[in-house]
Amino acid sequence: MKKNIGLLMMIILGVALLTGCGSSETASIGMIKQSGDWIYYTDTEEEALYKMKTDWTGKTRLADNFASGYMVIQGDTIYYSDMAGGVSKIQTDGSGAANVVDVGKESSFGFEVSGDWIYYSTKPGSIYKTKTDGSEKTKIADISSFEGDMKVSGDSIYYADGTSLIKMKTDGTGAIKLSDNAVLHAVEGDWIYYGDKTENGEYENVHRLKTDGTEQTKLAEGVFTAIDGDSLYYSKDGGLYRANLDGTAAAKMNKVEMWNILGIYGEYIYYGEYSGAAYRINLDGSNKKQLE
Repeated sequence: MKKNIGLLMMIILGVALLTGCGSSETASIGMIKQSGDWIYYTDTEEEALYKMKTDWTGKTRLADNFASGYMVIQGDTIYYSDMAGGVSKIQTDGSGAANVVDVGKESSFGFEVSGDWIYYSTKPGSIYKTKTDGSEKTKIADISSFEGDMKVSGDSIYYADGTSLIKMKTDGTGAIKLSDNAVLHAVEGDWIYYGDKTENGEYENVHRLKTDGTEQTKLAEGVFTAIDGDSLYYSKDGGLYRANLDGTAAAKMNKVEMWNILGIYGEYIYYGEYSGAAYRINLDGSNKKQLE
């Protein structure tokens, strides 16, 4: 009888330990941005924005009701998608929270901040601009099918209308098509970086062309990941590659399995796993640390 009781207690203890392990909370990270010595990231389950230093100290909860779709850091201000579908802002110290864009019954579909202006789109296909204080809201374009990100560089906006890569002035005039079957990734200097979209909706290959539509070049057979400084990063055959911005001197950096790369800053890669957990590693795959 004593043996049975002892066995029963061991089973109960084992179940308790397993239950405790299963219920231990792991943050589900939606977006990560590094700015200076600080990491800013969203917890999608808590709908909250956190920050902490790159040495893993000073963790602070900055804001609640924080949607994880888009976040832009400009100086000491964070602009972000709010839970109402609009755009709000908050200071990097957590003060001064305010709504900037109220889209009413619509919802914003991505935005960019350039100087004193916010440029944003709404479904199904209108592009607006407004001052960063929320004034002077103006519709600048109606398009048929907004796809993916919108980039603003200088006095031009770049976006995908359906599968066409379009460039237009920030006042909505002078729209021209630059390329077909394009997925916009980045605009850096005089160059636009984009990929192909397959019939299955998957992305492949990395291309670039001049912002005037000339010198179209295929850079790599892979999936675009990021541009950091003078380096282009892309995924290929289960590994992360780094190349010059013209695609030359490509080298494999690591073979870490990364379900979703959230950002590359200097020697750090932030990435997510299918479980929702997020990590930071060095470019060579070493020094793995989890964000919590």
